[in-house]
Amino acid sequence: MNIRASTEQDKQDIFQLHRDTFAEEEAEAVAKLALELLEDETALPLLSLVAEQDGDIVGHILFSSVSVEGADKHQGYILAPLAVLSNQQGRGIGSALIRRGLDILKTRRGEFVLVLGDPKYYSRTGFAAGHGISPPYELAYPQAWMALELKKDALKNIKGKVQCAASLSPAQYW
Repeated sequence: MNIRASTEQDKQDIFQLHRDTFAEEEAEAVAKLALELLEDETALPLLSLVAEQDGDIVGHILFSSVSVEGADKHQGYILAPLAVLSNQQGRGIGSALIRRGLDILKTRRGEFVLVLGDPKYYSRTGFAAGHGISPPYELAYPQAWMALELKKDALKNIKGKVQCAASLSPAQYW
């Protein structure tokens, strides 16, 4: 498996990957979100990685920039979306994409990463609930709102509401 930065030529494959991975009721919205974030200037800086196997894209992850009200000097990101083809799941591709992304964000002086997702899955790569950053909307499952520090004690004194890229801000994604 090869993990690399996505390119302009990968966009259609990224769209199709997200459409094929997510449940029917959310597949189109998540696929569109992935493409919109790639074009959204309010998401910058962002990091988009693909996992390739035998020349085919089997996984994709996107980290877009966020800010926290009252903590503008801190560099944070949100992980969304992440997809791995159904027939490739359970092979560590998603975790490998997460780890590679986190390593790259550390070199970019990122301080923290947020995610809204399954705690059983994301806790395996170090994400945890119980931080001081609020999501933009009230969540049905607040324990799914997690963070990971890229810099020691980065979240210690950060309190406030997250502000995401325009593409990720609609309530339907929360």
